[in-house]
Amino acid sequence: MKKTGHKDDLVDRILGRETVEKRKKKPKWRNSKARAMLVRMLMDQNSNAQEMTWQQLYASHEWFQEYDSKSFRDYVRELKKANPKKLKIVTEDNMIIKAELKNFPRPEKTNRGQPFWDTHPAKLLLREDVKVGKHLEMKPHILHQTRPEYKAFNLKTFRQHVYQEKRHQKELPMRVARRNKKAQYKYDKEVKENIALWKAKMNVDKGDDEEFDADADDQYCYR
Repeated sequence: MKKTGHKDDLVDRILGRETVEKRKKKPKWRNSKARAMLVRMLMDQNSNAQEMTWQQLYASHEWFQEYDSKSFRDYVRELKKANPKKLKIVTEDNMIIKAELKNFPRPEKTNRGQPFWDTHPAKLLLREDVKVGKHLEMKPHILHQTRPEYKAFNLKTFRQHVYQEKRHQKELPMRVARRNKKAQYKYDKEVKENIALWKAKMNVDKGDDEEFDADADDQYCYR
């Protein structure tokens, strides 16, 4: 038998177990999904996470339990201590942004008298047309006449967007930034889904505790 490996792996081999689970390296807290989830929970003013003890938070999700309880306790204390300052900054930033948008609303058209491309339906329509190769079948001035949305832009502007979209799709498979963006999207989506599940679980548990509130000393009992 192989004599190298984790102690538990060696025991499994000696006992003749067919499979040995590979132990995953614990992700660092700083960049972990557990930390991202906890930060969002504590920043959400509609969540009861702020009122929960670190023991309750630790027991509420398996991601948190990947870390030892003492370390998690310190993480929670650190985040709760910094949370009021962060909330104040976020609130002030949101007020500034709202004031700026109110005082300087985006006009309906650019300085050249054309709609904004990034919010116009023509952008997505051109993306689909380039995907199926319509830009190869016809010149830009002909493609420009195929949709009424394209006619909202003059031919010079439309031609530039055709070349831009063509270059965008050609470089798309090779873009590291695109790969990172997809990974970040998957990361954020997983965190948000787990927060939603956590909220649903907490609401159910809270309802149960309110109905059966006999054990007042239970540390996981909500008030």
